[in-house]
Amino acid sequence: MTTRPGPPRQKRSQAAMERILEAAQQLIAEEGIAGFTLNAVAARAGVAVGTVYQRFANKEDLLVSAQQRWLDEVARTQREQFLPAAAQQPDFVRAVSLYAEQLAALFRGHACLVREFVVYAAAIPALREAAQQRLDQLAQERCDVFMALPDRPPHITRGHILLVLRAVQSLLEWRVATSPDVEEAIAMPWDTLADDIPKLVTAYLGHDA
Repeated sequence: MTTRPGPPRQKRSQAAMERILEAAQQLIAEEGIAGFTLNAVAARAGVAVGTVYQRFANKEDLLVSAQQRWLDEVARTQREQFLPAAAQQPDFVRAVSLYAEQLAALFRGHACLVREFVVYAAAIPALREAAQQRLDQLAQERCDVFMALPDRPPHITRGHILLVLRAVQSLLEWRVATSPDVEEAIAMPWDTLADDIPKLVTAYLGHDA
């Protein structure tokens, strides 16, 4: 009987890393960062705690990586769903407004996770710096897409678009972070936000600069 070789070590290592980060993200959303431990992550991921420590020096290191994973998910969702839909809009202002509306929907679906990252970024410099760097990169990438739309009014510059993208993101982060607790973040008037934010975008971009 021939024994099939197992998956290469690199693939096994990548799979373990993905389980760890997925478990970390789940626990942050469910329990919050305050009660977050590497032992709990290992148990949720189904790996030995030593496996976690082999990859992450401490809790802060794992938090930064979990946040990076979440932001990568945001970028992928926007690239695959939001941006193509926005690009099909014949009206430029409506395209940007649609993007803002969809970003609000994404925050709504992950309110607990976002709240924890935003709140603790103020206390954990590494978390804050890593998030800012990635968010700035995403804003520039999204701006490139909107600048390339053929019906962009000439008075709307790159600066206008970057301001809108960052303002929408900051508004959503602020609204989630100022919720007294996770339950309140979930129960926020998301429908109203999803309706009002595009109106603000339209009001700003719809007038000549």
